[in-house]
Amino acid sequence: MKILAADDHALIREGLRAILKGFSEEVDLLEAWDGASVEKQLATNSGIELLLLDVHLPDCDGMDLLSSLVIRYPTLPIVMISAEYDSDIVSSAINRGAAGFLPKTSLNQILVSALQLVLSGGIYIPPEILRKTPISPQPSVMQQQSTARKDFISVTTPGSLGLTERQIEVFKRLMEAKSNKQICRELDLAEATVKVHVRAILRALGANSRTEAVVAATRLNLLVDGAK
Repeated sequence: MKILAADDHALIREGLRAILKGFSEEVDLLEAWDGASVEKQLATNSGIELLLLDVHLPDCDGMDLLSSLVIRYPTLPIVMISAEYDSDIVSSAINRGAAGFLPKTSLNQILVSALQLVLSGGIYIPPEILRKTPISPQPSVMQQQSTARKDFISVTTPGSLGLTERQIEVFKRLMEAKSNKQICRELDLAEATVKVHVRAILRALGANSRTEAVVAATRLNLLVDGAK
């Protein structure tokens, strides 16, 4: 599997290489450090399956490059990466055709899960951004993607997954990375009861862990702010 990582900091590229090697020994990581080297790598290497593109490149704006690449390489998933981000930047990236947005501070497990999601056809949005501002690609962007990239994001609510009101309250706190004990205190529940609710939430999302639940919720563009 060929993955192209574009970042002007060698340490970031080396860090990605180490993480991706843990993801799969079959990963062939190609490197680029500016817009020109991205263009060269894409032109001279066939079969690149994923591009990790820094928002800030020394010779061009990464977001402008994204807009250009999604037109010329419509089947190539492009994930934007950045140390600094907010809901406006993430929304802009998704609406320009990005298959995801990864903070450089992401834990290794989150990064790997996010890339698995993108490679399976989904779109990854940081949960902390999704909680504040539900984001979906604009229809025009969706139409530009090939059937291999057509995403199935639909706005979903916890209630539509069959969760009870209490389970929805627990789920909101899971999305905030709160521990069972914290949830117990906030909702005045016994820890055993919280564990039962967490298991029900994981089953509803088809997840085996909290991390997988967050990724699944992101894929579903799951609304949690009072939605049922």
